Amino acid sequence: MRTSLAALALGVGLAVIAASPAAAEDLSPDALLARYQPVTVLSQGELFDPTSVDDFLVDATLTLRAADGSFQPAEMPEPGLPVHGDGWRLDHRCSAVAGPASTLQCYDPASQGPTVVYGRYEVIAGTTVLQYWLFYEHNLWSLPALPFGAVWQAHEGDWEVVHVVLDDKRAPVEAAYSQHCTGERRAWADVPKLTGTSHPLVFVGRGSHANYFTPGVHPISLACYPPAAVQFFQLLGIPPHDVAVPGAMLGPGTTAVERIHDNGPRWLRFPGTWGETQYIAAPPFGIPPTAFATSPVGPAFQDDWLDPLGTIAGYPFG
Repeated sequence: MRTSLAALALGVGLAVIAASPAAAEDLSPDALLARYQPVTVLSQGELFDPTSVDDFLVDATLTLRAADGSFQPAEMPEPGLPVHGDGWRLDHRCSAVAGPASTLQCYDPASQGPTVVYGRYEVIAGTTVLQYWLFYEHNLWSLPALPFGAVWQAHEGDWEVVHVVLDDKRAPVEAAYSQHCTGERRAWADVPKLTGTSHPLVFVGRGSHANYFTPGVHPISLACYPPAAVQFFQLLGIPPHDVAVPGAMLGPGTTAVERIHDNGPRWLRFPGTWGETQYIAAPPFGIPPTAFATSPVGPAFQDDWLDPLGTIAGYPFG
């Protein structure tokens, strides 16, 4: 469900008025996750909302890499996704390699269900890390400087994360947002928030779902691309970038926070990739869809989960 800024602010405001004040030390993990839940500001023209993993799994086939390197359908074990072994891959019924037009026809974004954010509470040497993992069924980025689909990148199963770090007294000290192969962080005092609340504002790049502290145009690091893609962008003369033009807003009152932790739910321990291969293409320039990476692995296999504080420390300040 999408909503406007006014409606979201009203809903949050009523919730704040209705709730009795509570010291941070007295709050449960779920209450802390609710207090600092981000407000996700999708860009105008965004086609996919952060959604439930369960919705994706309904239309995904479990596959396993064969000896010849191909992926073949595999039987789903009981009670669900495998949690051991190598070579696993989920393959959604929609194909990333088919290009934007086919993708949009297949996914039918208008039929998406309720939005979800997956919340994790972790204490590391007295420091509390709150993580908000967002799952998008499809990443469909198109170079904003050119007509939609002229230069595109696509993959299934897009995972992004927002961190809120609390000190030993559970006071917020900083926030960090994921962006492509890196991220960005800010001291808490400099993080934009929904007026009158502790909910950080997260401006989402159209199609890529990278998270930013401000709207506008944001360059994408060439370090996130293989050499062939870097050379293409250099020859094109237009560096890759995101745009975030504030549109629909999702957050408290519209987006459910579902708690996740090291041992559950089961899908969190799935060791494979959440979709088929990543592709990049530039049809008007004679470049057909070219595979250059896998789709992402799940949260529990990413650096942000395995070493959140160390990973955040490596993010530049924005």
